[in-house]
Amino acid sequence: MRALVVGTAGHVDHGKTSLVRALTGIETDRWKEERERGLTIDLGFAPLSLGDGLEVSVVDVPGHEDFVKNMLAGATGIDLLLLVVAADEGPMPQTREHLAIARILGVADGVVVLTKRDRVDESWLGLCRDAVGEELERVLGHAEWPMLAISSVTGEGLEELRAALTERAAVLGSSERGDLLRMPVDRSFSVAGAGTVVTGTVWSGTVSVGDEVTVFPGSRSARVRSLQVHSTARESVGPRRRCAVSLVGLDPLHAPRGAVVVAGSGWREALRLGVRLSVLSHSPRRIESGQRVRVYLGTKEVLARVRSRAGGRGAEPLEPGAEGWAILELEEALVARALDRFVVRFYSPITTIGGGMVAELDPPVRWLDRTGEWERILRGGDEARLEAAVGLSAGRGTEADDLPLTTGLSPEKLRALEGSAELPIVRAGGRWFSAGVAEAARRALLEIVGEFHAARPRAPGVSMEAVRSKLTAAFAPELVEHALEGVLSAGLIVATGPELRLSTHDARLTEAEARVRARLLEEIDDGGLEPPMVTELGSRLGVSDELLHDLLRLLTRAGEVENVSPDIYLSARSATRLRDAAARVFEDRLVAAPTDFKRQFGVTRKYLIPLLEHLDRTRVTRRTEEGRVWRG
Repeated sequence: MRALVVGTAGHVDHGKTSLVRALTGIETDRWKEERERGLTIDLGFAPLSLGDGLEVSVVDVPGHEDFVKNMLAGATGIDLLLLVVAADEGPMPQTREHLAIARILGVADGVVVLTKRDRVDESWLGLCRDAVGEELERVLGHAEWPMLAISSVTGEGLEELRAALTERAAVLGSSERGDLLRMPVDRSFSVAGAGTVVTGTVWSGTVSVGDEVTVFPGSRSARVRSLQVHSTARESVGPRRRCAVSLVGLDPLHAPRGAVVVAGSGWREALRLGVRLSVLSHSPRRIESGQRVRVYLGTKEVLARVRSRAGGRGAEPLEPGAEGWAILELEEALVARALDRFVVRFYSPITTIGGGMVAELDPPVRWLDRTGEWERILRGGDEARLEAAVGLSAGRGTEADDLPLTTGLSPEKLRALEGSAELPIVRAGGRWFSAGVAEAARRALLEIVGEFHAARPRAPGVSMEAVRSKLTAAFAPELVEHALEGVLSAGLIVATGPELRLSTHDARLTEAEARVRARLLEEIDDGGLEPPMVTELGSRLGVSDELLHDLLRLLTRAGEVENVSPDIYLSARSATRLRDAAARVFEDRLVAAPTDFKRQFGVTRKYLIPLLEHLDRTRVTRRTEEGRVWRG
């Protein structure tokens, strides 16, 4: 069954609630005070039967200027606007404000209802039509919405209105069900036997009985016990429907108006929003950088500071009718998503001045160079949005669970895009990176190894961990591993043990360094099983630590020496002698003590322990509680 949410809008006492009652037969003024005063002060809801497999929910909002905050909570999530104007009065201040709010929130379709038809003649009605048309032109830029005159008293025009709503509903597209669940809460209360009940309009996704959901603020978990749509029990509820959700494990105090019920990974609260901000052409004031404003997103109101593109003091303000990039520094975190629409009102006096769309959640302090990608997210197609959102993450990349929030696209659409071979995106270790960033990581890896070779041409390679450490300063570890795998498989880099080298690199020694290399090997070999310590070798040869360690690595790689410990190297001949001596220890015993090895090796304890540990490490011997046993 297709679904539609219709919202009323218009000045106080223009007959919105009477119209809803005439259409649906339901009194939407829930409070005694509302009925006594004849003044709607809070949201009301009613189902409307239009047939043709169409499920319609009507949201009746207050018209008085003191309750615009409540009106904003009801206007969120509506598909079609019923702009109500009393025929005997014509457009009034809240007519314009409500119409502007609907435009800001992206409500593109509507029907104008001229109420109290029974109080005016044709001539007056014609004047009212003209005045409303001018208001539509002024706020929307067109006057294409159907305009019907009705009387809630006599019933005149109601059938024509039903037909118009049916016709408009037919041209509205269906909502995507493969999206993440999000339902802003506009009411919460306790019901005996049902626990906490929250109500709202399902913005996206589907909620089913038994689902585990999360409620913000506070990221509290709860389970769905039951669901209702206008008092009718349901097993699941999709988008564009008014829904009452009974939750297990949640106190009503933790889900006030402004809370959000969500499901799925990735949802989080943001304290900064990168936005495209616009000021209404008829706004009485402009927006200046640093100004304190009220931001309305979903059913929540949050105070914020505007930081315009120009920056701090002296920044040019946004004049009425203008738009530009800005940051909203929120005083309270809220749940948001790319492409979300919001309304901005002045802190004091509280008047609507504009609104905009969310482009990025929690952007960095330095954001001016990000607006090109913001433009693609807000104006581009699905692929452009994905590319831009991933591009904003730079070398850190984006987790797949974050993409529905940063792109505004459903997981279903993202899965379809993932299969596109032409999409310039790389997936590594569960994170997404732009192809340009992946190429930058590959180039950086090659440059780091190349720079090391240039600085130390005699060194056979560079430590793999040193390369990783340097790259992770700019790139996520997952991308570093992806880049490393790529250059290794392409043969551009060769890995030898824990070291990397360019495939074109050969360690080169000067004649003087070659002579030092020969002397170094001679000193180590002459020492037998008690060669000079590394620090002593440097003093004997009169060389720097850097040259000494480079030469030791070259000798090790060539198989001419073995590294016993950080301070001890054996020549290959001495290493063979060590293993032969160890074998002789076990000619007359199965288990040997350190003293047995000491007698056979003829070395001091200073060398004995490192030599024994080297034999264990090279799997010649194995240490047990009784002593060492032969493994060779």
